[in-house]
Amino acid sequence: MSIIERLFGSIQARLLAVLLGITLLTVVIVIAFNQWVRTQFIAGADSALVVNVSQIANRIDEFNQRNKQVFNVGTRLPDIIGYLQADEMVRSDPDFQERTRITLDSLDIEPWDEYYILSQAILDRNGINILDTARDNIGNDESHEEYFRAALLGGSTTIAPIQYRPERSGIYFYYAVPLREPDPPNTIIGVLRMQIAIATIQNIVFDAVKGQDLNVALFDQNYVRVVDTEHEELLFRSIAQLSGEQIKTLRNKYAIPPLPDDEVIKPIPDLVKALTNSSRVRVTSGYLTPDSTQEQRIAIAKLTTVPWYLVVSQPTAQYYQSVQQQTTGIFLLAISLTVIALFSSYLISRRITEPIRTLTSVAEQVAEGHLHIKAPITSSDEVGTLAKTFNLMTTELELAHATLEERVEKRTQELSEANEKLKHEIAERKRYEQQALELALEHERRRILSEFIQNASHEFKTPLSIINVNSHLAKRLLPTERQPLMDIIAEQSQHVDGLINRMVLMIRLDSGSPTPLERVQIDAFIKTVCTRMNSAFQQQKAALHLDLQAAETWVMADPEQLFVAFQNILDNALKYTDEPAEIMISTFTLNDRVSIRIQDNGVGVPEEMQARVFERFFRADKAYSTRGFGLGLPIAKKIVENFGGTIELASAAGEGTTITISLKISAVLQDSQLPPSLVKSDR
Repeated sequence: MSIIERLFGSIQARLLAVLLGITLLTVVIVIAFNQWVRTQFIAGADSALVVNVSQIANRIDEFNQRNKQVFNVGTRLPDIIGYLQADEMVRSDPDFQERTRITLDSLDIEPWDEYYILSQAILDRNGINILDTARDNIGNDESHEEYFRAALLGGSTTIAPIQYRPERSGIYFYYAVPLREPDPPNTIIGVLRMQIAIATIQNIVFDAVKGQDLNVALFDQNYVRVVDTEHEELLFRSIAQLSGEQIKTLRNKYAIPPLPDDEVIKPIPDLVKALTNSSRVRVTSGYLTPDSTQEQRIAIAKLTTVPWYLVVSQPTAQYYQSVQQQTTGIFLLAISLTVIALFSSYLISRRITEPIRTLTSVAEQVAEGHLHIKAPITSSDEVGTLAKTFNLMTTELELAHATLEERVEKRTQELSEANEKLKHEIAERKRYEQQALELALEHERRRILSEFIQNASHEFKTPLSIINVNSHLAKRLLPTERQPLMDIIAEQSQHVDGLINRMVLMIRLDSGSPTPLERVQIDAFIKTVCTRMNSAFQQQKAALHLDLQAAETWVMADPEQLFVAFQNILDNALKYTDEPAEIMISTFTLNDRVSIRIQDNGVGVPEEMQARVFERFFRADKAYSTRGFGLGLPIAKKIVENFGGTIELASAAGEGTTITISLKISAVLQDSQLPPSLVKSDR
């Protein structure tokens, strides 16, 4: 007998081999299909980014092209040419000036907004401003400006680089069109110039991405960030690594903002390289902020009308999330199928062959005359039928005189047991279905709430930004006694922005997305929090007492989120404590946890309300005499719990409030033993 015959001589071995082969073939097909779907999904996602960046870039280019056409038409208007050709005496006529100014004012950009057109002017061949809708500019010498020289010498419509000049209404760029004599040889006799606020381009970008989960940034030819839908703190900073001489040269041309060298430059060399080497449209991966650790999938488009670069990005983790989830799921499925198949194959083969071996043994005993022995019935298939038939045969031999009543009673008992089992299975299934329905409804409710808050935040961000910019500009133009009104507008817009940011933070915390953690030294961190909130303590005239007993204690946390948690708790302590306020912060360790206790002498929380203080939008102050959204403590609780900690509140009306945070102590390791991403520098 050969080795193969010995290995597969039994029914069980042959069944195992067949089932294992089918399982492995299925796993291979599933893995191949998953790889194909992954490739298609990534290609589709890249195509979507390219479509988005191309659409936004086309909108900006179309804006410039349409306005070039408008201004080219303006150069042929008789009032403008006539005013430029007139002598000084004719130009001094007020009616003539007003009529020409009205003609100038009729040259509107598309889309039109009067707040973004800062100035429309006629410059003579010597660069002197002879007429301007901004009357203060009349008489200025603009011959040294790049846009004037480009239009005069180039003889075509010019879009000048962005200029950063606060003394001239802020940040803007120019359209400049040569004005020619109506008769041949059509000599250039002047320049039609229009000054446009950069907010026009910003609004085009914000309108294009409204309602989309995309980050869009726009860089000019000097790699200055002109637009950024998510990182306002980096606006008007160059990402190029410039020398001091280069910065000085650009500053003299007003090509960069008048900020200190270390503030105006936020270098991102890899992004500059990607922008420089980009063709019309390309997709790559990289980082959009100097200190970012979150890689982005980036689509870059180079504008055709101006040497600017448009960037549309999404976090790589979010970008590949669906692909990763699918890959992980397929991998786990393949492993599970293999393990289950091996185990199931063994059980199935054993279940199929064991009754046959048992029946064979029983048949041998019956052949020896032991008629009372019965073959066990373990299934309802052919083997079970064979065993049942065998038992019927032996039963009829042994129980020939058994009554029909006993047989009916036995059958009834079997049916009753089967019926009870079926009822139990039906009840269990209904219970599982109800639980699944409740979970689905809760998930849908959270999803709808999350989408609403995210969409609302995008809808509010653009008008709030416009309010802030316009209130800032209006404040400069208003008399001193009316400037506080603009401060009130800015304060209220910041109040609304704070609500939006807190709701978005709450949704982000609920999403359960992973947060990079690092080692945080508790006592040093508490001191940092107190330093950053020092102005708030001084404004409230609060006395702060520290009793820090955890100098060598570290925890694993995200410092920025942990700061938000402490800031919310301390803000509540200041809001609900009358002057003079006294706040005590103490730390101590117990076993493997460190506790941070924050006590105040405020109004306290009534006992009946303490169970709800960590609920979202709940406020103990029903009269709303203090500002707040009811999100501070819920956010703090969610942050602490995300770090594996607990937060507790103890309070009594009129006796102050004590909040205790407990965090797990991180194992003490040398920096050389830690991964680079978790080492926190104290130098």
